[in-house]
Amino acid sequence: MVVQTTYNYNVSAAKLWPLLFNSKMDARQPCYLLCGLPKPLECRLPDSEGGVGSTRECVSDKGTIQQRITEWAPEHKLSFQLVKTDLYFGSCIESILEQFEITDNNQGGCRITRTTTFKAKAPLALVVSIPMFIGLKAIHRYVFSNWKRLSS
Repeated sequence: MVVQTTYNYNVSAAKLWPLLFNSKMDARQPCYLLCGLPKPLECRLPDSEGGVGSTRECVSDKGTIQQRITEWAPEHKLSFQLVKTDLYFGSCIESILEQFEITDNNQGGCRITRTTTFKAKAPLALVVSIPMFIGLKAIHRYVFSNWKRLSS
């Protein structure tokens, strides 16, 4: 299943790019309707280095997700895949691939599109996929609104 979200910023790609791997979120909840949804706290590079093969780590109030960077094009594209997680849904997921793509928005700023592709494990794939889709969409929006605050 694919979840895609696009957001426009009034800042340059150079200002937005570092937030993709070095940002802390505010105290708001990503979605009040979904009890138990992990609240993102921080995304970081634990080795302090980016690039293909490096690790990107996202910390939430319910656990951590470690991802391997598969594409690193500064100020343009960042792609990664799930390596391991201790979040409660980890045992239900076969794979998660993510991509951030930054482009000019012709208004003096940039547009970012986040695409998350996930595959749930059978036999409950359909039952797991619907709440995962809703939760991921809420997290996309939450993170993008935090980045708007951080980039201002």
